[in-house]
Amino acid sequence: MVQTSTTTVSHVPSIPVQVVSLACFAGATALVAWLGSLITTTSVDTVWFDQLAKPEFYPPPATFGIVWTILYIMIAAAGWLAWRSGGGWSTTLPWMVQLGLNLGWTALFFGAQLPVWAFFEIILLLAASIWTTLAFRHHDRPAMALFIPYVVWICFAAVLNGAIVAMN
Repeated sequence: MVQTSTTTVSHVPSIPVQVVSLACFAGATALVAWLGSLITTTSVDTVWFDQLAKPEFYPPPATFGIVWTILYIMIAAAGWLAWRSGGGWSTTLPWMVQLGLNLGWTALFFGAQLPVWAFFEIILLLAASIWTTLAFRHHDRPAMALFIPYVVWICFAAVLNGAIVAMN
């Protein structure tokens, strides 16, 4: 009789691979945040933005920096957790798509000063964010939970963008 042993293979990558991958997720997110802040900083102070009619529920300007800092940390952590749990491309691809659309919205709204086009783009961003959340759900529930506040904020931003379009 031959005795065989079963070995459980963990899908969790080695510590060095995890550190490098975390740096990649954090770096990609930080790059998008930095590029978005460059676009916003050079555009928000323009007469164009100041003259836009904004709805009563438009938050104080300081709110955006605080909220986005927290959300970008959560976006990076969620992407990394989903990847680390074995999600591979099924979680990383939607995460990358939503991150690109996130930057695209900033470029359209603030950079190009095209709020109507930005509104259509934010609907795509919302869809990509929901896709990402659902992909995370299948691999890592904490990653999904970290991503939900971002989806809620995108919903709010879409309403805000739509109100600005309607008022102007």
